[in-house]
Amino acid sequence: MDRELLPLTGSWFWGAADFVLRLNPAGGVALHAGRSGGRGSGFRRVAADEWLGLDGYFAGETLRVRRTADGRVSHLDLGTFVFTREPYEPGAPVPGGSDPAGWTS
Repeated sequence: MDRELLPLTGSWFWGAADFVLRLNPAGGVALHAGRSGGRGSGFRRVAADEWLGLDGYFAGETLRVRRTADGRVSHLDLGTFVFTREPYEPGAPVPGGSDPAGWTS
C-alpha cells in the first residue's frame, strides 16, 4: 500500500451527497457512496494523482487529485463531479461556474 495516498482516504462530498474513498491492496482506490448508497467505482492508477475508473458508475472516467500551491489536496475532480471534504465547501470549484447573482427560482 502506498502511504502517500493515505491523505486521500476517508469522507468526500459531492454537494451534500457523501462518499468514501478507500485504498485497495493493488495500489488503486475505490470511491463509493456513503449513507446515500448509489454511485461508485474502483480506479487504477495511471499517473501521479490520476486514476482511471474500472467499473460501476464511473467506468472509463478519470479521477484527478487537485492540489493547492503548497501541495495539499484541494479536491477530487471526476468529470463534472467535484468532491470536497465538506458539503458545499466554500471556494470549491463549480463546473460550469455559478451565477454571481446567486440562486433564483
